[in-house]
Amino acid sequence: MVNQEVPLILIVDDNISNLRLFETILKKKGYKTAIAQNGQEALDYVEETIPDLILLDIMMPIIGGFETCQQLKASKATKDIPVIFITAVSDHPSLLKGFDLGGVDYITKPFLKAEVMARVDVHIGLKIANEKIQKTRDDLLSVLNQLRVGSIIIESDGSIAFISDSCSYIEGIKRKEALKKHWEEALPFVENSKVKLRRLINSPTEKKIGESLIIETLTKRKYWLEADVRVDPRSPDRSILYLYDVTEIYQLQERVHRKYFMEIVGNSEPMLKMYDIFDQVSKGDWTVLIEGETGVGKELVARSIHKASSRRNEPFIAINCAGLSETLLASQLFGHNRGAFTGAVSAQEGYFEAANNGTLFLDEIGDIPLTMQSSLLRVLQEQEIVRIGESTPRKVNVRILTATHRSLDDLVTQGTFREDLLYRIRVARILVPALRDRKEDIPMLVEAFLSESQHSNGTTKITVSSDVIRRLLEYHWPGNVRELKNVVEFCIIHCKKSVILPEDLPPELTKPKVPESDILEKISDESDRFHAALEMTKGNRTLAANLLNISRATFYRKLKQLRIDD
Repeated sequence: MVNQEVPLILIVDDNISNLRLFETILKKKGYKTAIAQNGQEALDYVEETIPDLILLDIMMPIIGGFETCQQLKASKATKDIPVIFITAVSDHPSLLKGFDLGGVDYITKPFLKAEVMARVDVHIGLKIANEKIQKTRDDLLSVLNQLRVGSIIIESDGSIAFISDSCSYIEGIKRKEALKKHWEEALPFVENSKVKLRRLINSPTEKKIGESLIIETLTKRKYWLEADVRVDPRSPDRSILYLYDVTEIYQLQERVHRKYFMEIVGNSEPMLKMYDIFDQVSKGDWTVLIEGETGVGKELVARSIHKASSRRNEPFIAINCAGLSETLLASQLFGHNRGAFTGAVSAQEGYFEAANNGTLFLDEIGDIPLTMQSSLLRVLQEQEIVRIGESTPRKVNVRILTATHRSLDDLVTQGTFREDLLYRIRVARILVPALRDRKEDIPMLVEAFLSESQHSNGTTKITVSSDVIRRLLEYHWPGNVRELKNVVEFCIIHCKKSVILPEDLPPELTKPKVPESDILEKISDESDRFHAALEMTKGNRTLAANLLNISRATFYRKLKQLRIDD
């Protein structure tokens, strides 16, 4: 590599917005940047100029990130360039594949500025450190002590031969006492981190990729560290462990998560997909339709979108449109003048005015009376409202978020929902997955509900037995997250010990309900079976079709044949 006073970073991404954002972040830090919009452009670029680091998107046209990395590592001229992958989903198989191909780290979308800089600084620092080591073998210990990152030399038998001064700030690491001890005894890593580091140390040279590790001291203080292992150039049997403290970054991530995602909990694949869309819609002012079954947490998603948007410091007002009369709903939304109707003893602003410059969330929008839908459409088109009893329009600046558990397409077909209004509110869509489709999140949700109860109700710390978790995972959760929360609260009330046991569960989980699909299969008469499906789904034809395991088109055809007009 040609020496450069300022490190050069090549950014490879087919999304021009991401390219510009990375460029801005890195240039403000003082780095030089170059960009490429696909793998082939990146390969062409490195033939002329060798960068110090490459940020490489995985999913790209022409040549993807994995193939690009493979070609880089196959070339003697470029094999030593550190590659940090950019990915929207941090699934382990993909990441492991990237590491096997020679990647050193990854950044997940949506990314934080602080995280990007921490990871870039770490690997630029490591690259510089490695170059220094190669050039100054005779003065290795002196170099290590001057590095910003902590450094530890580990002998082939696992004993510590050297520990840098920069490690001494970590509580629980005593430099003099650590020397000659096995690193597992001297360094207070949590068990999972010990497994990771053990694998890292014992890996072949080309597989010594970075890992995120946690140190937990006797006082329960935690340090999050980025770790990297290199072979000691003076002795191939010895390893040099580099540690970079990223505790502040992790704490920042937690604060941002709590601030924006609020009570939304889950790392399953359906939730990760939802977070990706969530990030996109939070950046703009689009009207959003949030879809999902009752109890999945649609209002939480709406509140989170508001909190992550530029309107976060303005009002967020939620109204459930279900069960309200047309007059009452119109009064609440648009406001009214004194004497506009019986009981209107004074003028009152509506929710549109109250939410001005902020966000108005219309839950169960499918239940809005047809006659009112034209008024709502006018607000969306003109950004103005007219109070009941007035004739003069009032300008409003409100972002509209909507939600429904019903199929609005079905309502349009039935003639109870305006098609033009549907197109207006469905500019962006978020589907909140049902709990049965993300059961891997259940242990995390249970822990969150237990913690919430302990905080708000002052309950003693309660854990959950593995048998209870197993039963929770086996249950079909028709009431979704709301039902799970109620079950956890039921268990807290009935738990007589510090551990929730199967006998503390409510009856519906001790005697699991027969799945509705199984019930339908036992009904021989086709007409009765269709009537039962509609009754089970409260008239929702899309859900009824799903229960019967047929397409919606087939379902409608059968309804016509069977003369069922529900």
